[in-house]
Amino acid sequence: MLYFLTGITASGKSALAHKIAIERNLDIISLDSMAVYKGLDILTDKPTEVMRSQVLYYGIDIADPDQNFSVVDYLNYLIEMEIPEKSFVKDFLVVGGTGLYFRSLINSFEFRPTDPAIRSELELLNVDQLLKFHKLYDIEPPETEINKRRLIRNIENSILEDVKYVFPPINIPEKIVGVFWNHPDYLKRIKDRTSNMIDRGLVDEMNNIQNPSKTVLQAIGMNLSRDLEKNINLKTNRLAKKQLTWFKQEDRIKIIETSDEVIVKDELERIIDDK
Repeated sequence: MLYFLTGITASGKSALAHKIAIERNLDIISLDSMAVYKGLDILTDKPTEVMRSQVLYYGIDIADPDQNFSVVDYLNYLIEMEIPEKSFVKDFLVVGGTGLYFRSLINSFEFRPTDPAIRSELELLNVDQLLKFHKLYDIEPPETEINKRRLIRNIENSILEDVKYVFPPINIPEKIVGVFWNHPDYLKRIKDRTSNMIDRGLVDEMNNIQNPSKTVLQAIGMNLSRDLEKNINLKTNRLAKKQLTWFKQEDRIKIIETSDEVIVKDELERIIDDK
């Protein structure tokens, strides 16, 4: 069965998850869309080699930095690792804060896959040309904010309308599947973590990434900034707010606001034990 320990970034959920995994002999599945990338060890605060020798981790270092890794790629990876089947014979702890990954897992989402050939052709068009493409082929434009990424995806959805991807069933608790740790001191913790990452060599790590994908660029785009630490803090603060907003909408996750990891641990273990 899959149990979820989600939370605001820098809450301490990863360290707590590792502790629980050791105590209960659980494997961990990462729920972090950036931890999938190799070479971003400091930026994504990945488990150390020692930690990985103690607990089996899935979903870490599975994509090259020049690869655009989507939620469908993540689900395909879990299928390759036979996680849906294994979830019916053993327990896993799913840890992270990527809301779309969470929702796709618990709801068995249907996705329309991308076609690399179509995507490469559409990438050559600008926003005006993409809008003309919509008009020419009688495709309804997206109702939300108009930008190149949304327009391309909207066209792909129309072209690939009859092609669907369905994630296999997984074994999860019937009602509440886990907790979201909303740490009240997250702003200070983010600031402290950023300072620590810079001391550990974050700038060198980011500058060593060759030909980063668009997804990775979003995370490391501030690496040459004069106000590096300030910009990372601002970006991470925004991420934390988005995470809280997203998971507040998830009725199968219990939000826990506390600075005490024991309270979070007790609640999660109550869910695990209440099979």
